Amino acid sequence: MSKYKKVFFIGLLAAFLGSSLSIAQVTHSPYSSIGIGDIQDPTTAAKFGMAGLGVSNGTYYSLNIVNPALLYYNRVALFSAAILGESKTISQAEFEPYTASSGQLNHMALAFPLISGKLSTALVLNPYSAVNYDVFFQTPIQGNPTDSVFVTANGDGGIDQLSLSFGGVLYKGLSFGVRASYLFSSIRKESKSVVPISIPIHNNYVATVNERLSFQDFMFGLGLAYNLKVGESSSLNFGATYDFKTDVKSKLFIRLDQELLSGATVFADTLADNIPVIVTLPEKLSLGFSYNYKNKILIGIDYITQDWTSNATGQLENPNYTKRDRYVLGAEITPNVNSINNYFKRMTYRVGASFTNTPYIFGETQITDFGINFGLSLPVVRFSSLDFGFQMGTRGTLTNNLIQENYIRLYFGVSFNDNRWFLQPKFN
Repeated sequence: MSKYKKVFFIGLLAAFLGSSLSIAQVTHSPYSSIGIGDIQDPTTAAKFGMAGLGVSNGTYYSLNIVNPALLYYNRVALFSAAILGESKTISQAEFEPYTASSGQLNHMALAFPLISGKLSTALVLNPYSAVNYDVFFQTPIQGNPTDSVFVTANGDGGIDQLSLSFGGVLYKGLSFGVRASYLFSSIRKESKSVVPISIPIHNNYVATVNERLSFQDFMFGLGLAYNLKVGESSSLNFGATYDFKTDVKSKLFIRLDQELLSGATVFADTLADNIPVIVTLPEKLSLGFSYNYKNKILIGIDYITQDWTSNATGQLENPNYTKRDRYVLGAEITPNVNSINNYFKRMTYRVGASFTNTPYIFGETQITDFGINFGLSLPVVRFSSLDFGFQMGTRGTLTNNLIQENYIRLYFGVSFNDNRWFLQPKFN
């Protein structure tokens, strides 16, 4: 390995191990105020163009962080990173809609082969959940129906995970993978209640509640994949992943402040000073099937399920949860990856769609999410690529006075492949 590549590799590893900056804030949604926030299914920029399809489909030129059993496809050292930007219009009946935007680093990954074509490993930093909201509402005062309390609430953060995965071939197309994830970061929430001046006894005070839930624990998962050859160059692919139920050790901090309208604090009380609590993350099962035709056309489906019915999130406000189900359909086409004279034939074009029954229930209505995705990969030197993804979709509904979110997401990533990172040059 040349000197500059050693410096680059060590720098990447240090960035992973030394990172303390939360990357989970990649959404803006009132629904993320619930529990641990929006659940983030792992994906890369290349897979995002197919709505995240990745349980059964692996490739030699891009990293799969969905199923560790497919890591063996990576026969060269690979670095992958992506950023996600989002613009969202949030609407509710009888209120003016408003637009919010957000964006942040979505993942970083470093992978390299241990035994080329047989066993590979990957180190991945990506979000497990995301919290990002800022809302304002009024609620009636008990015993005084003519007045209301004005409440502002905001929150950010989420749960990040740093995962180490190994995946390799067991026997003739059957592969197996394991993943260990370190969960960390925190969720911060603040709510302020302002009593109107028409009630003299309270007209000078604002009640503020600050909550912080910090996470530090481990989570484990398994992956399985099978590649069945059809003819000389096509295949049927099957995949499955299972993340074990995890009782995450967390610490809860709650502080209550009573302030003047000027901002001066007149009373403060710490209700919970980093007391230990348990946050339960339920087991997660993913199943996938795909068909690859001569490494030119791939089409597949994924199904992800996670039962949040018995979820416990410490002392955070938690409405009724239910089972989360996600369905993904995706496809990609590369006209001719070996074309010399036509660059457009070497490009990969992607499309996908997803439908999710989220775990949230309001007024006996389960919140759903539907999105359509498009993607494009531009090949650059040495099998590396610039990857672009676009998604438009809708979550929620305007019925029963609920909230509807119409969103657009843009995904940009890079995949850097170089089979010379770990090769020592030799001269005769």
